[in-house]
Amino acid sequence: AITGAASGMGRTLAIQLAKEGCHLSLSDVNEPGLAETARLAAAHGVKVTTAKLDVASREAMFAWADQTVADHGKVNLIFNNAGVALGAFAETVSQKDFEWIMGINFWGVVWGTQAFLPHLKKAGEGHVINTSSLFGLLANPTQGCYNASKFAVRGFTEALRQELDIENCGVSATCVHPGGIRTNIALDARMDASMDKATGGHAEIARKRFDKLLNMT
Repeated sequence: AITGAASGMGRTLAIQLAKEGCHLSLSDVNEPGLAETARLAAAHGVKVTTAKLDVASREAMFAWADQTVADHGKVNLIFNNAGVALGAFAETVSQKDFEWIMGINFWGVVWGTQAFLPHLKKAGEGHVINTSSLFGLLANPTQGCYNASKFAVRGFTEALRQELDIENCGVSATCVHPGGIRTNIALDARMDASMDKATGGHAEIARKRFDKLLNMT
C-alpha cells in the first residue's frame, strides 16, 4: 500500500514493487496521476487497486486500510509517502497553513501507521515505511513548518520501531530521509505572503530556483 502514488517517489515505488511481483493498493488526491501510475504498474502483471484519499483524514485512512485487505486478502507493506511543502516564516505562518502541512506530512503518517499495523501483524510479517526528509534531520529558514512535520515523523517512527522490536511481532518500521529528489513537491508548494516580502515580490522565482536544486531522478 502506497500513499502519494500519483507521481514522484510514490509512482517510482509502485512501478519498482510491481516489477518485483507485489500487488498494489495505491492512493492519492490526484486521480488522473493515480490512474496513470496504476496503468504503468499493472503492465507488470500484478493486481492494482486505487483510491482517492486525503491522508489527513483518519476515517478515510482506516477505511482505505480495510478496503485494501478486502481487495487483496492481506497487506505486508505500508509506504506512508504522501507529502507537501510550505514556504513560510515561523513568526507569521498562518494557523490554516500550519495545520494543512501537519495534517498531510505528520498526521497522515500517524493515521497510515495506526490503520495498517493491525493488518500487517495479522499477515505475520510486514514493514511500515514512513517518509521523512533530509529536512527531518536539519533545519532551513522558511522551512520551519516543513521541518517540524518531518522531524515529527522521524521521532514517531523511531519510537515505533523500538516498540515493534520489543513486541517481536514480525513487523518493523523504517524512517526514510530523502533529499534533492526531483518530484513535484517544490512546484506544488504553498507560499505564505511573507515569502513575497522576503524575496522582494519574487516568491515564484524562489520556488523555481529551489526546484532546480532537486537533481536526483
